[in-house]
Amino acid sequence: MDAVVDLTWYEGWLTDQLSHLPFCLHNLRVGDNSQLSIQTVKGLFIAVGSSARENEGLSIDEIIQHLQDDDILEEGEEHLASQRLLIFAILGWQSMLYQAAFNVSSVQELAIHHDSCQPQSGMVFDAYRVSADLSDRPLSILLKAFGNLLPARSSALPRLASENTKLAATWQPLYPTETNAYLFHTLLSVRFQWVDTLALHLDYDKSSRTLSLFSYPSMCLDALQSRGIVYAFASIENAGEDPRADGKDISQFLQEVLLSYRLLFGQSAASRKLFRHAFVPAEITQGHHMDSLLPHLCTRKQLGSSSSAMPLDRPIYFAARDFPVLYERGELIAKELRDARPKSMQDLLRDRRDTLQYWTFWLVSIFGSISIF
Repeated sequence: MDAVVDLTWYEGWLTDQLSHLPFCLHNLRVGDNSQLSIQTVKGLFIAVGSSARENEGLSIDEIIQHLQDDDILEEGEEHLASQRLLIFAILGWQSMLYQAAFNVSSVQELAIHHDSCQPQSGMVFDAYRVSADLSDRPLSILLKAFGNLLPARSSALPRLASENTKLAATWQPLYPTETNAYLFHTLLSVRFQWVDTLALHLDYDKSSRTLSLFSYPSMCLDALQSRGIVYAFASIENAGEDPRADGKDISQFLQEVLLSYRLLFGQSAASRKLFRHAFVPAEITQGHHMDSLLPHLCTRKQLGSSSSAMPLDRPIYFAARDFPVLYERGELIAKELRDARPKSMQDLLRDRRDTLQYWTFWLVSIFGSISIF
C-alpha cells in the first residue's frame, strides 16, 4: 500500500493549541472578525503562508505589513506586539518546528514552549525566549537566536558526501540490525519520548537516556511535496561560522526525519514489534488522532510508494552520507549503542551485534552443558 499524506489529525491538534491563546490575542481583529476563532485562524493561515512563500527572507514585521495592506490585520502601534506574537505562533503551528509559549513572559518577548519534563540535551535550544525586537529580522535569523532548531549540514562534511572521498574511510557503518529502537530499549533502557516539535527529532539526552521522536511525519512529507511553510525559515545568506539552513538543507532535513523511522524501527523485526506493542496508541496520540504515516513507516518491513519524497531503505547507512544534516545527533546515538554492553544474561541473549561473541557464547554453553552432563 502506498503512503499518503493524511492530515486529518491536524485540526484537532490545532484546536488544542488555540485553546491556550492568551487574552491579548483573542481580541485582535482579523479581517471583518473582531475575535479569533478556528475559522478566522484558518483564513489567516492561508494569508501568512501565501505571504511567506511569495517573498524570500521575510521577517515577521514584513508579514504583518503584507496582512495590513490586504486589510486582514488592523494598523496601529498599539496592536503590533500582539500581532507579532500571533504570527510567531502561527508560523510555529504551520511548520511544527516549535510551539510558541504564552503567558510565560511579556508581549515584548517571543517565547518557545518548554515542557518541565522535557530533557535538555543542549543540542537544540540555546534560549527559550528572545526579544520581540528581532521580529524585524529575517525568519532564519530569528529562529537561530533560539539555537539549532533548524539544523544545517555539518560544516565538517563535504556538500556531497561520497564513499569515494578520503573522509569515507573514517565513517562508521550503521546497520539496521545493530542500530535500532529495540537495542536502544533493551541494552540502554532508553525512553522514547514522542513530541510534536520537529526541531526535537532525534534529540538524545544522555543524562536521562531519553530520545525524542517527532510524532507527525506527514508534516515532513507534505512540506516536501508542497514546499511548505518551513521553507520560509530558509537562509538566503552564505553559510558562515554559525551556518543556517538553506532550502536544500531543509529538504534534506525533512527527508532524514522520514528515513530515521526506517532505520530505528522499520528495518528491524524486533523494533517493529516493539513499536506495535509499546508505543500505540496512548504514548503517541496524546489525545489527538494518530498520523497514519507513522505506523506505515515504523511497522512495514518494506515500503511501497510512488512518491519520490519517501525514503529508500538501505542495507547499510552512514551518518555522513545518509544523515548529513542530523549528523551530530545520529553519531551520538550510534556511539551510545556501540559502547553499550550487555548487563545481564538476558541482554546477552538478545544482543546479536557481535556475531562471533553471540555464537561463542552458545557454543561454550552447549559444550559446557554436555561436558557437565
